[in-house]
Amino acid sequence: MKRTLENLVIIVYVIVAITVTLCLLNYNEYNVTEFGNSTLIIINDDSLEPDYTEGDLVIAKKEKIDEIEAGDKIFFYNDEDINLGEVKQVNKYEGVSTTFILDGNYQVIEDDVISSEETVKTYSNLGKILSILESRWGFLFLIIFPSVLAFLHEIFQVVVELGNKD
Repeated sequence: MKRTLENLVIIVYVIVAITVTLCLLNYNEYNVTEFGNSTLIIINDDSLEPDYTEGDLVIAKKEKIDEIEAGDKIFFYNDEDINLGEVKQVNKYEGVSTTFILDGNYQVIEDDVISSEETVKTYSNLGKILSILESRWGFLFLIIFPSVLAFLHEIFQVVVELGNKD
């Protein structure tokens, strides 16, 4: 029973370590994880309340961008931040691109749009956990350091085993 529990903990740890590593390897130029057309948005402050609270993980799919209309809310890149804004006007340029005029006369080009709010899924407090795991110190102490200790422990076990054969 004890060995089964140890194996289960090791399997869960390896899955978490691989998942976090893949998240870090799939950062885009805004330091946000992107898997294909899905973007993992970690809400780091309360600027998006009441829709989203600090610590939420929002999984946004870049789908149906061409179906966004006035009145829809969209997630978009703004310099180094991710913002949420309400579309006031949609300007479609034949064969070129689309721009969105948001509240406050802010213009966003189609390439900077992450997703419409209709295509997102929100997970409360999961963003806090992921942000800790993806941080430099979190990754070091929760992923790298335990892996090194496990590796050293296995080397020690091999040395002990080889020493017992004599």
